[in-house]
Amino acid sequence: MLTLDGLTIQDFGPYRGRQEIKFTRDRGVYILYGPNGRGKTTLHNAFRYALYGEILGRRRAEQARELANSEARKQAGFGSFETTLDFGHQGARYRLTRRYDEREKPHELTLLERDGVPMSQDDSEKALQVIAPHSVSQFFLFDGELLRQYENLLDRDSEEGAALEQSIERVLGIPIVGNAKADVTGVWRLAEKQMAEQYAAHDETRRMGLSLNEAQEVRARLQEGHDEIALRIDTAKERVAELEGMLREQQKAERLLGNLDRLRTQQADLELREKEGVDALNELSGDLWKAVLAQSAADRLVSVDAEVQIAETDLRSVAAAVRDLAHLQAEHDCPVCRRDVPEDLRNSLIASLEATASDAHHEAVDARLDRARSKRRTLQVLASEDARLVVERDRNLRSLRLERQEVREDIAGLEQQLSEIGEDELRALTGERDQRQAQILRDKERLEDSGVKLREQELVIEDLKRRLRKQPVRPDHTIEVKDQVSQALMGLFGGAIDAYRVKLRRRVEERASEIFRQLASEPDYVGLRITDRYGLEIIDSDGEVVRRSAGYEHLVALSLIAALQDSAAVRGPVIMDYPFGRLDTDNTAHVVAALPRMARQVILLSFDGEFDRHAALTALGSNLVAEYELERVTSKHTRIQPRRTI
Repeated sequence: MLTLDGLTIQDFGPYRGRQEIKFTRDRGVYILYGPNGRGKTTLHNAFRYALYGEILGRRRAEQARELANSEARKQAGFGSFETTLDFGHQGARYRLTRRYDEREKPHELTLLERDGVPMSQDDSEKALQVIAPHSVSQFFLFDGELLRQYENLLDRDSEEGAALEQSIERVLGIPIVGNAKADVTGVWRLAEKQMAEQYAAHDETRRMGLSLNEAQEVRARLQEGHDEIALRIDTAKERVAELEGMLREQQKAERLLGNLDRLRTQQADLELREKEGVDALNELSGDLWKAVLAQSAADRLVSVDAEVQIAETDLRSVAAAVRDLAHLQAEHDCPVCRRDVPEDLRNSLIASLEATASDAHHEAVDARLDRARSKRRTLQVLASEDARLVVERDRNLRSLRLERQEVREDIAGLEQQLSEIGEDELRALTGERDQRQAQILRDKERLEDSGVKLREQELVIEDLKRRLRKQPVRPDHTIEVKDQVSQALMGLFGGAIDAYRVKLRRRVEERASEIFRQLASEPDYVGLRITDRYGLEIIDSDGEVVRRSAGYEHLVALSLIAALQDSAAVRGPVIMDYPFGRLDTDNTAHVVAALPRMARQVILLSFDGEFDRHAALTALGSNLVAEYELERVTSKHTRIQPRRTI
């Protein structure tokens, strides 16, 4: 089992300078937090590059030069980076260093040390193939955005599913039994050849011995042709699986084009609505000053209303004075109570009323009233202007402009993704896939014909051997026993492979079901049922197969990976990027709690808020070994900082 001790990276992507992550225990969960764009996927690729010397983007393999830190390149004048992975395997300590350097010309160096002693290139490659075979890398490096490959296990016609099935059998160790059968077959072939040579050395059996030798050579040529066709089919299947993955990205491009068309339609609609909003606001702009003064006019209107009331009262006083003056000038009694008024008082009243009832005073009061009423009318108009309409239209316009900006940014993002995808490439990929699939069909027919000829030739050989056994000449007893035993072992190993495969498949099913029940939030889903290609179907309480959602597809893939870790001949840490992309809150919480069951070491790349951290700390308990965070220094410089150590 591979256990990580530490990863050191230098100038890898946004990770400027030398940075290190320590794995202090060989069992437990390590969480690294970082917001989008901070470098989680790049860190995932750092593990991939350290182990396998490759870098994967979402759509394709990337060149090493793309990951050299731009600030370091600018400062040094050339790009370079380095990864160092310290790990243990079967009691030995290893240090695997990979370096990319452009100083003279772009080149990469790899050094593997075992217990401090450097290993040769050949020995390094052999050791790494045993410790962490590239063919099973997807079970160590879990990328939640590439989960569709696991869905292909349920599609019998998918070459990508067939390739993944082979990877699963490799991680389970089934090819080891197959290799044993191949080794025994080699021993059997050699024993047969030696037997034929011994028969040919005797006069009594020379002719049949030579015939047996010739039949064996014919079989060897047929077997060589058969193996060549089988290899060609496997190679073509691997390429078809790769093409299917690329074409799926092209199908994604078609979805992106649909989204782009929708966004462009939305953009045109927003532009039209924005123009209408501008026109509507402009309609109010001529009298906008009135709306601005509305509140002040309303406040001023109160005092002007008082002025009007005073002037109207004064005007009524003038009218009363004119009426009373006319009465006193004609009569000697009071115009109100009709009593006689003494002469001196009457003269005094007349004098007083003459000032109030004069034309000049009357005109002055009229003028004052007219001015007050005029001001009141103006202020009433201003006060009646409603600024809320202006504010509302302005707010709507701002909202439209913000929405249009967001749509514009979304369009730019889609156009950037689509810039890498062309129609010619789509046609070329489709054409190559169809061509290779047709080639596979033709080769399968050839393989079947070749198999028939091989079986016929085996019958010829067995018939010659049976006839030779009846002859008085006997070959060396050791060779005869070797022939019989190796032939029996071939049959034994052939049956063992099938029995071993069935046993492991059931074990994976049981373990995956156990994990799935812990992950799933739906109590009616009672477990998983495995297919002959290691696909997993969800079974409900009625024993029916459930049509699963994208989120549950995610959970099934996680369950399969955990089950394979438990059953695998090759085991190691699981490094998870984008692990919760399809999951709701409940299922996310269940996955976090179950992380310690996924593998002995789990490294989780996440962002704050992706799950309830407090609940996770409680659920994981002592299984949470350490937390790190990806801290932004600049847009081109991210620093790995310890966050919390248990």
